[in-house]
Amino acid sequence: MCNRKAKKKCALAFDESGSIGVIAAIIFTTICGFGGLALDFGHYYKVKAELQRTADAGALAGVTGFIPYTGTAPKTPYWTGGEALAIKMITDEHNKADDIQYTTGDATIVVESGYWLLKPVSGDTQTLPKVRPDSTKLPEPAVKVTLSRDVTMYLAPLIGFSGPMKATGSATAILPEVYGVTGVPPIGVDIDTVYNIGPGDTLTIDFTQQDIKPQSNKGVAGWINLNGGNSVPSVRFDVPLFANPGGPVQTGSSVYFTPGTEATLMGSLVHVGETLILPVVDFVEKTEWKTIQTWCEFVVDEKDANSMTGHFKEIGYVPGQKPDARPAGLPETPFVWDTPKLVSP
Repeated sequence: MCNRKAKKKCALAFDESGSIGVIAAIIFTTICGFGGLALDFGHYYKVKAELQRTADAGALAGVTGFIPYTGTAPKTPYWTGGEALAIKMITDEHNKADDIQYTTGDATIVVESGYWLLKPVSGDTQTLPKVRPDSTKLPEPAVKVTLSRDVTMYLAPLIGFSGPMKATGSATAILPEVYGVTGVPPIGVDIDTVYNIGPGDTLTIDFTQQDIKPQSNKGVAGWINLNGGNSVPSVRFDVPLFANPGGPVQTGSSVYFTPGTEATLMGSLVHVGETLILPVVDFVEKTEWKTIQTWCEFVVDEKDANSMTGHFKEIGYVPGQKPDARPAGLPETPFVWDTPKLVSP
């Protein structure tokens, strides 16, 4: 009897029938778990992409709010205006993340503004200071947007992966003051050189050939910068600021006339045959801030180490010009700046 029972127990112990069902159940559960994990992570990366897209749009929109610059010379970007425009773009009904619209005051929205350094030195951190850093570091007015959102995990918990997971998107955009295009050297001219003033203070362009020489004292033209430096090297550093008429420089902005002449500046920035776009002030005086009254175009016919010979012409297309109507009676460009650019996540 005992042997019979023992044999039965042994038979049951080695009976493999039904094992496929158990294994299949385990495999199916595992596949479902990893499938759920894939779906949840796919959803997570979709939300992350939506956050990044909105951060990019918010930063790019924000920097356009820096215009017009505020304060006294040297003026500074309208920081709060830029941040407000960034928030407006982020909270637009079309910019949703995880199908949820952002709202003003949302704690997961962080918008900062200040100067971004295109050429930082060792030890510098991109802390976006509001005070312009050393111009040799090429500081650019910038908006940084950081967005975050908790993404719920629905199926991943089946294999023990609980949530939620935090998705983030970050973008920094600048309103360029540096723009590597020739055509706008850091030279300012006085209004009497460009225009003939007639009855009732009407202005007509003087088309006669003229010799324009940026001089070390008062005259018809002078080297200019934006930092108030009293030396030609400061013009070198600020040359990119005028590679397009403006970045932040526009009619009504202030420019500083620095003393000194520099042949290498004329040699590297002025070329025969090109048309230069120059800011016009009421009177050129060294070591003084002057307000830009309007803009002019000067065609370079000849040049030497210290001067350029050519003629003024009717002002036409200005790179970066906002397509607004010009005031009647003056060929001026009321707003000019460069195109916003993304520089960092």
